[in-house]
Amino acid sequence: MKKLIKLLFISLLITGCVYQEQQKLIKTNILKQQEIAYISNQREIKNETETVTNQEYDLPVIGNNRLIVIDAGHQAHGNSEQEPIGPGASETKAKVTTGATGVSTGKLESLINLEVALKLQQKLEMSGYQVKMIRTSQDVNISNRERAMVANDSNCAAFIRLHCNSADSSSASGTLTIAPSTNNPYCSQIAEASYNLSKCVVDNICSQTGSKNRGVMINDTMSGI
Repeated sequence: MKKLIKLLFISLLITGCVYQEQQKLIKTNILKQQEIAYISNQREIKNETETVTNQEYDLPVIGNNRLIVIDAGHQAHGNSEQEPIGPGASETKAKVTTGATGVSTGKLESLINLEVALKLQQKLEMSGYQVKMIRTSQDVNISNRERAMVANDSNCAAFIRLHCNSADSSSASGTLTIAPSTNNPYCSQIAEASYNLSKCVVDNICSQTGSKNRGVMINDTMSGI
């Protein structure tokens, strides 16, 4: 099935995150940190959502009821089963990983992604867009391929994926977006539009927040796009 939607993968480089793939052996203290972080941040999600709901924003209504699909990357528990990176592809990747974990806070990337996604949903709806969420909780099991299929089947105007990248260096920071190349065998027909949207988003995020602009990364190996 060809992908006929604009694709956007937003990846925020967060200082102090170290990538941790699902492993058979995880230190007991890390497991405890994650459990505590999960409970604490579930409360934060609820409180922050209520705060956004109760605040008034002077946002332009420009959406014209167009549909945006938002994917808060990762989930509470990864799934190491393999799936193709694209329709009919021989190359495969894990269906979904757990994502990064904050070294100091123990906060899960999947929770940060979800918090941001819920805020983005509300602001887009305030601006006149329809929004479809891939997930609204941590307790799901949805592969990257399945997430892309939800977006494809919805005939949305744009598919936004939110992630926090890991880094070995604590000095790493900034914002980048990811888009497919014009040689992508699955969605080359929307590569230019995807790049333009990706550049628009990263440029505006950085101009408004002061975040370091790391530009648009071109990638054709992600099953989610």
